[in-house]
Amino acid sequence: MDWWKKPGLGLLILRVCLGLIFFLHGWMKIFGGEVSFIREMLLMAGWSMPEPLLWLTAIVEVLGGLALVLGVFTRPAAALLTLEMIVAVALFHVRQGFFIVAVPNVPLAYGFEYHLVLIGGLICLALSGSGTGALGTRFGGQHAAEALTG
Repeated sequence: MDWWKKPGLGLLILRVCLGLIFFLHGWMKIFGGEVSFIREMLLMAGWSMPEPLLWLTAIVEVLGGLALVLGVFTRPAAALLTLEMIVAVALFHVRQGFFIVAVPNVPLAYGFEYHLVLIGGLICLALSGSGTGALGTRFGGQHAAEALTG
C-alpha cells in the first residue's frame, strides 16, 4: 500500500499546522502582550491610528486560523491570510532583510523568511483545498471534486 501517497493527508497536516499558528498569533494580539508590540510597529511604519488595523489583523488571524483548523472555508481563509502576510512583509519585514536573525549583542531582525513559508503553505491550501478530515466536506461547503481528492 502506498501510504505515503496521500495528498489529502498532507493537506490536513498543513491546514491544521498553519491554522494553529494563525489562531494563536491572533489570540495573542487580542489577549496577550503582542498588541503593544504590533501597535509600535504600526506607529513606526507611519500609521497614525493603528488600532483598526491591529484589530482587523487579530480577527482575521483568529477566524482564519480557526477556519483552517476545522477545514471550513479553507480556500477563502487561506487567500485572506495570504493577503495579510503579503501586506505584513511589504510594510515591515522586507526592509529587515530575508533572515530572522538572533545573534548575541545584535538587535533582533524580523526578516521575511518565516512569512515566506507561511505564504507558500497558504497558497497551497488556497489552490488545493482542505484535504482529508475537513468539516466543510461533511456539510457540503466544498465542491464535490475537492472532497473526492481529499
